[in-house]
Order: sequence, then structure tokens, then C-alpha cells
Amino acid sequence: MTSDPGAEVASPAMGSPPRKRSLRGGGPLSGDDFRELAGFADASASAPGTMRPGALRGSAQGRDLDSLAHTLFLRIYPVIAIVVLATQIGIAWVNYTDSLRLYTERANLLVTLTAHSIARPDWSERPDVFTAQIQALTLDPAFQFVRAWNAAGGLVMSVGEIPAGRGLELIRASSTVTVAGRAESAGRLTLGLSTEALRRNAEQQTLLALGATLILMLAFVLTLHANVRKHVLAPLKRLLLAMREVEHKRWSLVEFDGAVRASNEIDVISSAFNRMVEGLRAGDEAKQLLAELEQAHAKLADANNQVMESIGYARRIQTSVLPDRAALAGAGIDVAVLWEPLHQVGGDYFWLERLDDLSIVAVADCTGHGVPGAFITLIVATALDRLLHERGLRSPAEILTALDEMVRVQLRQDGRGAESDDGLDCGVCIWDPAARRLSFAGAGLALTSITEAGLARIKGARHGLGYPRHGSTRFTTEDIILDVAPGDTFYLMTDGLTDQMAPPGAQRRLLGHRGVSDILVRSRDEELRRQISILEAELVAYRGLESRRDDMTLVAFRPIRPTSPDAAEDNR
Repeated sequence: MTSDPGAEVASPAMGSPPRKRSLRGGGPLSGDDFRELAGFADASASAPGTMRPGALRGSAQGRDLDSLAHTLFLRIYPVIAIVVLATQIGIAWVNYTDSLRLYTERANLLVTLTAHSIARPDWSERPDVFTAQIQALTLDPAFQFVRAWNAAGGLVMSVGEIPAGRGLELIRASSTVTVAGRAESAGRLTLGLSTEALRRNAEQQTLLALGATLILMLAFVLTLHANVRKHVLAPLKRLLLAMREVEHKRWSLVEFDGAVRASNEIDVISSAFNRMVEGLRAGDEAKQLLAELEQAHAKLADANNQVMESIGYARRIQTSVLPDRAALAGAGIDVAVLWEPLHQVGGDYFWLERLDDLSIVAVADCTGHGVPGAFITLIVATALDRLLHERGLRSPAEILTALDEMVRVQLRQDGRGAESDDGLDCGVCIWDPAARRLSFAGAGLALTSITEAGLARIKGARHGLGYPRHGSTRFTTEDIILDVAPGDTFYLMTDGLTDQMAPPGAQRRLLGHRGVSDILVRSRDEELRRQISILEAELVAYRGLESRRDDMTLVAFRPIRPTSPDAAEDNR
């Protein structure tokens, strides 16, 4: 079959699809041609959700905002109208049902009282006697009829007529006539009340509800329209004007009428828009601020390193001031020490020294911890050295009294208005191996002993050393002399050991002296260093993940009886 060339030429005019142009050649393309060739024919400029060029100008002039207001009213008004109308109708229905219930209760009460008043043995035989009670029921405005039947079902009395028609407008109430002393019923009384007045009242309430609803809706629409224009459309218009300025690279901020309210979403959005504009305008300032923050962070890190290096050096100094833990080796006394500051340096201090065949053991808990507490320990160390070596004191009570005076002098606590409110708790023990006696004096720090008789806590003076005191009151205390038997063990400890807190989730309470003493009693037969290790492990287990609160220091010592005279001579 041959084809007609003329038909091919005429086919475009006959409605066949034209030949599509390609992206290459064919002359310049319009915007519609390009969208069609690129496959975006459906994404027209008028498609929903697509912002047309210049759309912000039209919005800023208020045309789109008016449409928004109309849409808002058309969608809100029917819902509000239905809700209000349904509410009013519901209220009217509730009122009607309550009134109907009251009518029913009234009818029941009337018929019951009347039946009780006519309950006589011969009431059905002489109805004329009880006509007044029956006629009294007709005085009710809603009275319709009353019927009285005897026990056999015969009609005794009838007043009024039973209306024909709808039974919904009639309330019936019945009551049996019961004569006192008889079990069987003597008759029945039926009363009918009309609800026509109730119905008319309900209709009037419904009409009033409809009228009130219309007035309420009109007031609501006017109020809502005014408020939407003031609190929604006007702020949006200002926001759109500012967006138009930003579109042209003019950094304009949204102006507010009054203070910004955090509960107003448009104010929040406008504030965020202002912050965005300020951020764009201050981009270079943000970069500069970031660089300054990085420099400040580097300086802080350097300063922190210097502080930590200084504290580390201070720890070496404080450690060098502490006595050698083997200072009493060969003195006939076994000693073990636990010293753990809360930080690298601490406010706890201990003293071990052998002088004139006497072994001196002291523990001090200075005010605070860390660097401040470490400063106080240096004062205490200097003072103890002078008291023991220059003044030759060998009484624990005299040592504490003199130490109190020296600390208060060094901290200038004698005068009024002293700035220092620091001091220390201290306990001093002096062991005399020849007499096998232990002298003890304490200032706010007790001595714990474990002997054959059991555990005992020997307390000294209640107040610590130092601290400002008004007047000329001096610290005073007395020595406590203890006779020591073989195997007796003594402990001087600071409150950092007893103030161990249980972790969250467990019973939140401090370990206390009882808890520490129980641990020491359980391990009383162990060598002292082993006992200290057990105590440390028990404290860690008790704390769990809870951090320590204070420095910890414990000095445990146990006098050793010489096994022979030669050994005793060697110990001397």
C-alpha cells in the first residue's frame, strides 16, 4: 500500500501530534517549551505550593492575608456554631429531663400522701368521707385526673378526665391503700398530672437558646475578626515586609508592637527571623568571636596545666614534710599509716618520732582540704618541731595547749576582727616502753583502742585548736594514762574515714565510727599493714561510685613486748 505525501503534510493540520523540538538547535526556547522538553510540564507556575516570583510583594500588600482571614472564618464559624448550639440544646434537654423527674417525684409524693390519709378500714364503703382529700389533689396546677379503686378492683371515686391523644404529656403515679394492721392491700389510688406546661416551658427555653446562640456567635465573629487582624494578620504583614527586604539583601528586622511574648508563636517566629538576619549580617563577627574563644580556651588550658603542675609540686613539698613512716622502727612499736588527701594535697597531717626513748604519734585534721588545708599543715609541722625539740615538751596535754597558742599567734586570731577562722583537730599519743604506758590527749579527735576487753573510743577535749575565741579563754586538757597489755592496738584517725557515704540506690547514710570500728575489729588479728589494706578495700566497696568527701588519715600502732631482757635492752 503506497502512502500519499500530501497526507503527511496535511496531518498536523488534521490534529496529529506535532513533532517535538529537541534541546539542541531549533532556535531559542520559551520557559514553557523548556519545562515540557525537560519533563517538568506538570510543575507549572500556578501549581499549589510553588512560590511565584514577586509573591512576597503581593503578600506584603495584604491580598493573600485577606484570603487567609476569610478561609479562617469560614472553617472556624461552622464548628463553633455547631458546638455552641449543641451545648445549648443539651442544657435545655437536661433542664427538661430534670423538670420531668421533679414532676414525677411530686406526683408520687402526692398520691402516696393521699393514699395514706384515706387508709381506713371502711374507706371504699364511705368515699364521701374522704372526698376532701381527693379534691385537694385538684389544686395542683398540673392536675389531670384521679381514680380510686377498692381491693376487688371496683372504681370507688373518679375526679377529672383521662385525656385522649399523646401519652407523653401525662405522668401517671399509683399508690396502694394499706390499712394499718392488715397485710393485704385495701385498694389503689392513681393520679395523673399533665406535662403540657413543662413542654411549653421547654420550647420557650429552646427558642431562647437559639436566640442567645445567634447573638453569641455574632459577638464571637466580630471579636475574632478584630483580634485575628490585630494579633495575626498585622504581625504577619510586618514579617512579610521584612522578608521582602531581606530578599533584596537589605537586612531589615521585624518591628514589634510592645514586648515580645514567648507564648505568641508569631512573635517567636519573628524573633527567630531577626536572629537569623543578625546572624547573616554579623557572620564575620561570629568568626572572630570563635577565634577569640579558641584563644581563650588555649589560655585556660595552659593556665590549668600550670596550676596542676604547681599543685603537683606542692604535693612533693607536703610529702617531704611528712615524717618517715619507718621513723619508729626498732622502738618496740609496730606502726602502719594510711594517708590519702582528697586532692593532690590535703589538710591531714601525722607525726612519728622517737625522742628520749619515747615514741610520739600525732594526727591532725586541719580546716578544709586541698591547698588551704595544706598551708595549715605546714604551720602545724613547724609548731610541733619547735615544741618537741626547742621546748622539750613530753606531755600530750602540754603539747596541745602550746600548739593551740602557736597556731592562734601564727594566724593572728588573738585580736578582735581576726580574718582567719581556721584551726585543727589533733590527737597526741606518747608511748613509754619502759613503763608500758600510753599517754593520750585529744582536741576534737579521739583515740580508738582494741584490747582483750573489746573496742573503746577514748575522747579528749571537745573543742579543736586555733579558731578565734573572745576573751582570755585558753585551751586546756589533761593527759589520759592507759596501761597497755600485749596485743593492744590503738588508732588515731580523721573524720575523712568515718564520713564515707553509701552510693545512690543503697541506704543513704554515713559509715560512721561504728562502721569503721567494725571493720577494724573483724581484722584485729591481722598484721597492721594488712589490716590497713583490708580497711581501704572495705571503704571502696562501701562507697561504690560515690566520691570521697574529705582527706583520710589513720595511724595504727601496736606496742610490742620484748621477748627477753636482751631484746628489751636492744629496743632501748
